[in-house]
Amino acid sequence: MKRFITVAAAIATLFTASAKIDKNNEKTADHKKFDNYSYAIIPPAGYELTDNGTAFRNADKRSSISISHLNMVLDGSSDNELLKVTFQNFISGYQTNEFVYINDMELYLVSKADNDRVITSLVMPEDNGSVMLTAVTPNSDLAVIEQAKEALLSVVFLDPSELSDGPVFENSLYSIENQGFFAQPEGSTLVAFCESGDFAKEQATGRLVYFKVLMNEDAVKAKEQKMFATEVVKALISDNETITSDNAVEVNGLPGYEYFITETANGEVKSKSYAMVVFTAGKYYCFTSKANQEYDMYLQKFQAAAKSFKAKK
Repeated sequence: MKRFITVAAAIATLFTASAKIDKNNEKTADHKKFDNYSYAIIPPAGYELTDNGTAFRNADKRSSISISHLNMVLDGSSDNELLKVTFQNFISGYQTNEFVYINDMELYLVSKADNDRVITSLVMPEDNGSVMLTAVTPNSDLAVIEQAKEALLSVVFLDPSELSDGPVFENSLYSIENQGFFAQPEGSTLVAFCESGDFAKEQATGRLVYFKVLMNEDAVKAKEQKMFATEVVKALISDNETITSDNAVEVNGLPGYEYFITETANGEVKSKSYAMVVFTAGKYYCFTSKANQEYDMYLQKFQAAAKSFKAKK
C-alpha cells in the first residue's frame, strides 16, 4: 500500500505541474495515423500499430496507446447543466485532470493509477460524442509514463484531403463503394460522404444529400441485434422523422438491419432517409443518410453504398 501511495503521489505531481497545457501542433513525418480515425500522434520509440489499427503497442506489450469513441459529449466548459454533470461524473473516476489547449481546441487530460498500471487519457470532444486517446503504462517507470503523455499531447487532426475520395473508399477496417460521392471525415470514426466533398458548405446551403458511416467498438449478441439496431437508429432521427419500414439484411456475410425513414412537417414530406446497422464480431457500423430532394434516386444510391460494405477485420 505504501508503494502504491508513493507512485500515485508521483503521478499526481507529474500531471499537475502546470495549471494549463497549451500546444500548437503541426503534422510531421513522425506522426502516425490510427486506422479509420482522422487523428495521428507521434508514438514513443518502439511502439508499432496493432493489426486492428486502433492502438500503438511497444515490443514487450506492457505499454500501449489506443483510440476509441464515446457516445457522449464531454465538455468541461459547457453552460448546459446536463453536459456539466456528464463531464463531472466522468472526471470523478480519475485522480488528476487538466485542461489542455491544442491548436486552440479545449481538450482534457485525465489520469489514474490502477493496481500496477497508470491509465492516462486525452479526451477530445466532438459533435457526435468524444474521442479518447488512452495510454496504459506500468506504474513503476515514470519516464515511460511521461513518454506516453507526450505522445498523447502530440496529437493532430488530419486534413480531410488525406483520405480517399475515389469511387471506392477504404481503410484497414472496411471498404465501401460510395456511388460517386466524396468522403470527408467529421471526426474520429465518423466519415461523411457528399457530392462536393465539402459537407459543411452543402449543409449551409440547405442541401441535405449525404450519407455517413459511424463505427463503434461493441460486441452485440445475435438475439439482441435487432432491438439494438432499432434503438441506435431511433436515437439518430428527429421528432419529425418516422421509420416507415425495416428489414433484416445480410451484407457480405454480416447480419444487419435496414431502415427507411420519412420526415414530414404539416403533412408535407421534407426529406427521406436510409439507415443500416451491420454487425461484426466486435464492432457495429451504422450508416445514416438523408436527401431533401430527388428522394428515390438518392435512397437507391445510399442503399447500394451501404450494401457494398466489406469488413476487413
